[in-house]
Amino acid sequence: MIKKQQWTLLPLSVAKQLVGLRVSPPGVVPQRDRRPRWICDYTWSGVNQETIRLAPKEAMQFGNCFERVLREVLLADPKFGPVFLNKTDLSDGFYRECLNPDDIPKLGVIYPSRPGQSEPLIAFPLVLPMGWAESPPWFCAATETAADMANTRLQDEKHIPAEHHLDDLAATIPSEPAVPVTTVPTTSAVEVPTERDPCLQQASTKPLQYVDIFVDDFISAAQKPFLRRVRRVLLSAIDDVFRPNDSADSEHRREPVSMKKLLKGDCSWGTVKLILGWIVDTVNMTIQLPPHRVERLWDILNSIPRRQKRTSIKKWHKVLGELRSMAIALPGSRSMFGRLQNALKLDGTSRIALNKGVHQALDDFRWIAKDLTDRPTRIQEVVPLFPGAEGDHDASGAGAGGVWFPSDTLVPRGDWKPNVPVVWRIEWPDWVRQRLVSSDNPTGDITNSDLELAGGLIQLEALAQTFDIRERTVLSKGDNLNTTFWERKGSTTTDSVPAYLLRLFGLHQRFHRYVPRFDYLAGKSNLLADAFSRDFHMTWSELYSQHAHLFPQNNGYQVWTPPPQLISGILSALQRKQCARESVLVEPAAPSAIGTSGKSSVMNWASTPYSKPSTTKFPSFKSSSSEFVPENLQPTEIQSGLERLKVTYGVLRRRTSPWVK
Repeated sequence: MIKKQQWTLLPLSVAKQLVGLRVSPPGVVPQRDRRPRWICDYTWSGVNQETIRLAPKEAMQFGNCFERVLREVLLADPKFGPVFLNKTDLSDGFYRECLNPDDIPKLGVIYPSRPGQSEPLIAFPLVLPMGWAESPPWFCAATETAADMANTRLQDEKHIPAEHHLDDLAATIPSEPAVPVTTVPTTSAVEVPTERDPCLQQASTKPLQYVDIFVDDFISAAQKPFLRRVRRVLLSAIDDVFRPNDSADSEHRREPVSMKKLLKGDCSWGTVKLILGWIVDTVNMTIQLPPHRVERLWDILNSIPRRQKRTSIKKWHKVLGELRSMAIALPGSRSMFGRLQNALKLDGTSRIALNKGVHQALDDFRWIAKDLTDRPTRIQEVVPLFPGAEGDHDASGAGAGGVWFPSDTLVPRGDWKPNVPVVWRIEWPDWVRQRLVSSDNPTGDITNSDLELAGGLIQLEALAQTFDIRERTVLSKGDNLNTTFWERKGSTTTDSVPAYLLRLFGLHQRFHRYVPRFDYLAGKSNLLADAFSRDFHMTWSELYSQHAHLFPQNNGYQVWTPPPQLISGILSALQRKQCARESVLVEPAAPSAIGTSGKSSVMNWASTPYSKPSTTKFPSFKSSSSEFVPENLQPTEIQSGLERLKVTYGVLRRRTSPWVK
């Protein structure tokens, strides 16, 4: 680092004369297949706390990079062939950006003394150091700028990139082989559909050309014949931001692009590629954990045997962090963290109590881990598109009920009719009413929000059993804000009823392979579901006659009845008891052979909860007379449902960088 002019050393006696001197301790971070990374603890010396934050925080968009790349792969038109991927790494990372000389004394670090050394040495960074609070946003501002410049040029059909001296070298090196994806049949999920989501038919009209960035790793996705164009544009953009070497540079200065990674084949195109810790197969449209991460997952689970009663907080934070990093592309797993998170609140000491609920949650992860090889995750399971159906549900002390309005792109299962709304309802047993919290029963242990959440699960089962929603997005609405946010977040930090119910949500989603979206609907607009959950003295025909004006079609309705095993599992969850997974793994009837009848609309990407919402203050939600519009629930209009979400999710699209002109 000294030869590269990234750091310099001064004797302590000299360093003391510098104005504003601060000295912090160093450390190292272990890395897989690489030497440990040097890092500095600038919190210890108060530097991080006292730093004035001037760097653009909005430049740090890397948290959703993987999801954005998957979205682009999915939306690419298959008529242009499979999507090819490559990964271009920067060399030296943060050390590519120099510091203001006046600030260098504040970032001093104790340098390890050698045997026999008479005077301590202080190391000073000349570039952005690892550990300083402002290093990530300043560095990301540069890398995001390079990615934005590349995408702007790629969108310009007239832009012809110049030849790049590294392009030919990258083209001659084959992509590093990845582990092939297995396709062994599995019993933990329904079969993969053979038909593509109709809303993808017009998702794109041109071959894909796209670049994204995760800190210092550029991810490129492209289709033929533009593979070479995309790589050349990216390499040129990197050179425009991070100056390439010239004859005046030291022999120790590296090219901006990591030659080590390039020579390994990272910068070569491939349809099976290791991207940000996941094996992405763009032909089979799957993502998998690589073998070393699967092995790591089992190491984590095996390190906590079922007989273990306690563990350290430090280890538990590490366990939760690694499990969450793997949950990104493991459908349903994010709904299983409730009781794992709750363990952090059970004891105020430095030890974590591992109770029965914690071990049951770990058993669910073991169940998923056993299935990883036989059941690779499909990209369609993690990327939300236009909804194939939109529905409302509600619950009361008497029972629960709901309605689904399927679009004309959904294929019914068995003898169910296409394009006809599905209605359902169920009465709660007496013991649920007796334990419900109310003004007359303040000591009850079941809340109305719990019942709303239970109704939300029955709502999803109603659609999964009546229509083919494999790899389709569905939009479910309720009038309870607690329920809506539990459903969106997928977990809770308490060992209460929602933790048990959300576990069932996760198992259900993983088995049926759909993408759920949730939204809030004001109670005064939730008239159908409200009536179905309360008016049990009326028959279905009486209910329909009274509310016919709220149904968007003139072809009636069809009634679905919840199966006993599902209700048994839900009632167990209401009692804070863990039920068998099989209670929500009900195999649906085969899809009918009628095919889809609707035509897809042009794909304009809807808002999704993958990125954080804007910092803009949004006004509080107010119900309006146009909130429930039956015309919006016609089969041909359902696909615009996600665009009508009332609670802002935040936009997945890359933001425009204000510093790029």
